[in-house]
Amino acid sequence: MKITPELLKKYAADECSEKERLQVQKWLNNNEDLSTSLPKQKIVEEQKLVWQQIAGNMAADQSTSTVPLYKSVAKYAAAAIILFTIGFFSYQNLPYNFRDGSSESLALKTINTQRGEKRTVTLPDGSTIRMNYETEIRIPEQFEGNERIVYLTGHAHFEVTRDTQRPFIIYTEDSKTQVLGTSFDINTKSEGETEIIVTSGKVAFSEKEQEENLVTLTVNDRAILNANRSIATDKVDAFKLTAWKDNRLVFNGETLQEVIQVLEPWYNVSISVEDPDLLSQDFKYEKDNPTLKVVLDKLAFMGRFEYRLEGDSLIIY
Repeated sequence: MKITPELLKKYAADECSEKERLQVQKWLNNNEDLSTSLPKQKIVEEQKLVWQQIAGNMAADQSTSTVPLYKSVAKYAAAAIILFTIGFFSYQNLPYNFRDGSSESLALKTINTQRGEKRTVTLPDGSTIRMNYETEIRIPEQFEGNERIVYLTGHAHFEVTRDTQRPFIIYTEDSKTQVLGTSFDINTKSEGETEIIVTSGKVAFSEKEQEENLVTLTVNDRAILNANRSIATDKVDAFKLTAWKDNRLVFNGETLQEVIQVLEPWYNVSISVEDPDLLSQDFKYEKDNPTLKVVLDKLAFMGRFEYRLEGDSLIIY
């Protein structure tokens, strides 16, 4: 059983099953010196408050209870280990260049979208991020210093307010994108790849760890950072490939298999096809703000298939 922050919180709240409780106790017994091996960092205010609460509870227990001192200390020692451990997990998950315990790292907030959801976020400098489904961004409450930094996982379109004194930087797991003021689309959803498409202005796109591996892109340029760390570029129709940001559905010769991969998260449905021969058919279709029924009726007519919708499941036959 994997020890996670969620499991430790359940243990601290006395909500674990017997199996979970025994596993956590075993883990605690094997990690008595955990607190001394944790990274040195500033304790955030929330942690300070918890420590104060633990100390207050210990004092209250000793003044009102007949529980032996060693048992009370053991209970709060376990709570202390859990507190430090949860903090350690959170620290390990911070972006690598924010692991300094500075106040800037504590100001980051996370915004997510789910399947079937799109969202537009306005940043402190007036820039906007249009988030596609199943996407996460981490942004500061306010941009400070001489850079504007955002972290992205998933698919988003950026329209960046121009500021020649403060470059705008987007980090994904593997890439770095730097601009002064422009618009572009970044997608990390293909495993091992990051794709960027420029819709206006000029963009510097590079590998995060080796920034000398860099390309400069302009309108209708696309770059893909591959799993082997090479960057491939080509010319595309940026207007069509970024149409999703305006809720415009565009298929330009995609097979039904590829169409399904777009429709499922777009409309939050599960699609199955009873006749596998249908999957190789290709479709050209473009529509603003279409409902799922409108899309299906059109595709069914073009592909000569039928469909039925059962709750969140769609069957094509």
